[in-house]
Amino acid sequence: MTEVAPGSPCWVELATPDLDLTMRFYHEVLGWTFQRLRDAGGHDYVQALVSDEPVAGLRPHNHSVRDWTLYLSAWDLAATTERARRLGGVVLEPRPHALPGVGAPVLIDDPSGAGVGLLELAGGQAFTAGVPGSLVWVEFVTRHAALADRFFGRLFGYTQRQFGDGHQVDYVVYSIGDDSALGRVRMALDTPADTPPRWIAHFAVHPDVGFNESLRRAHSAGARLRFPPYTSSLGKVAVLSDPLGTRFALIDPSLAAEWEYGSAADDPYDD
Repeated sequence: MTEVAPGSPCWVELATPDLDLTMRFYHEVLGWTFQRLRDAGGHDYVQALVSDEPVAGLRPHNHSVRDWTLYLSAWDLAATTERARRLGGVVLEPRPHALPGVGAPVLIDDPSGAGVGLLELAGGQAFTAGVPGSLVWVEFVTRHAALADRFFGRLFGYTQRQFGDGHQVDYVVYSIGDDSALGRVRMALDTPADTPPRWIAHFAVHPDVGFNESLRRAHSAGARLRFPPYTSSLGKVAVLSDPLGTRFALIDPSLAAEWEYGSAADDPYDD
């Protein structure tokens, strides 16, 4: 729960048309408990907890959404928002209400076509990540890889390391100093043209439950497996959609293995 460097993931949030169903699903799969709150506008808001520490937010929404919303830390929200505008980002209006106990966000569409949040954390507070049941990794999947690299690199000063050959296999890790912040994946060349860019939030399974049992629980609770599980240097991964269609990934870091990132034929994001 320490101050988060600019450009680091600092919150994830899911807008859902059925709060109760969403809460039941993620409790079953990740063991989350929940605290009901009100945001600054008096609207319902739910914090998901692991060991009484906040790991994510849920808010009511009229329609199902395809992805979790990722928020990146901005120490000076106004200046970061203006820089995003100058770099080609579009600020979305109206401005969302402040997240209870977290901070006031700004949502933007980046030039490669996906939405992301900028968040100046209240009092430097961070959420809990990197532990079982919480966010451990995020991947940005886009057709417009060069646009994404340029925009986010200039916005936050990420260093960028290429994995693969940059053509058939194009996976870039954005880092802040020595710390990896997120991964950028270029969609396979044969991906249908109408496939939207997306953020895939990766949540760690509990070691005492394990990968296979976590996947079974997700399926029993209504999840759909989007692609056969695969192994990476971060862990064993399964990309799923929850009962309302929102995509996310389960990952077991204990099953990590050295690899070169997949191939176009093994792209878990090509549907």
